[in-house]
Amino acid sequence: MKRFAILSFVLVFTMVLLTPVSLAADQSGTAKTEPAAKAAAVYTEAKSEINAANKDNGFLSIRYLKETSKKLKVKISKINQNGKEDKAYIYDLNGKGQPEIYTLTEGNGKYLVKVLEHIEGDRYAVSQSQTIEVKLTNDLAPYLMPIQNINYNSSSKAVAKAKELTKNCKTELEKVQAIYQYIVNTIVYDYDKAKKVVAGELNGYIPAVDAILNSNKGICFDYSSLMAAMLRSVGIPAKLIMGYVAPNNAYHAWNDIYITGKGWVRINSEVYFDGKNWSRMDSTFAASNKSGKQTDYIGNGKNYAPLYQY
Repeated sequence: MKRFAILSFVLVFTMVLLTPVSLAADQSGTAKTEPAAKAAAVYTEAKSEINAANKDNGFLSIRYLKETSKKLKVKISKINQNGKEDKAYIYDLNGKGQPEIYTLTEGNGKYLVKVLEHIEGDRYAVSQSQTIEVKLTNDLAPYLMPIQNINYNSSSKAVAKAKELTKNCKTELEKVQAIYQYIVNTIVYDYDKAKKVVAGELNGYIPAVDAILNSNKGICFDYSSLMAAMLRSVGIPAKLIMGYVAPNNAYHAWNDIYITGKGWVRINSEVYFDGKNWSRMDSTFAASNKSGKQTDYIGNGKNYAPLYQY
């Protein structure tokens, strides 16, 4: 367990950059409610645009209309039954005028979407605010596509590797096992990158899945982003989960996957699947589980406290 203790210790101090940004003030304005007659729409204002045409497919496309050197953020909040903002997801938005994709991962209901411009310090002003009603056509849709922190395309090395690894697989479960075992046996924990995170040198860090493959190393964010990208590219719904793990309450990243029509299945004493529900995969800890001592830890849901899902 010594190696595991070291890894947990590192995570306590290194995963701060993965916590969604806390904006002290976003100079909130009144949200505009989506017209009832307009089920799918593009909302354009003076500085930014929210394209909600695919909201029921689980994602939005958002862009700032002009190039700018300002820091930009997107804040997506689920509205609770009391009409208040519930869990908020905060992302970067590029200042190049290029659209970016953001998924709606909290299920059906109302979302408040804001585009924010940096003012000073930790203060942001609202450029655009829009309330959107979502009714997903497929609950798994948000977890089958590339997004900002699980970024890949048809020409990605990660996609090619996933295709290679699964070319002879006959079932979804075999695909998951092939990709999982490849990552666990190939990628090692990057302690140098972890130190840079501690030093504040990697603020706003987003994994680049092909770079992870090329270097064969990464922190837990990298493991989980690569895992999700490879699984999604072969049609396996995969979540990237951010949350806390025992015993040190370390901020950590892992994956949940969905396999159709399977009950509980255990593979190589390391991975647990439930085809009726999302099931946990922790490739970071499993990669250091050569002795098998962390198997029970990974399999025990009490050790994991999910906070955000992507």
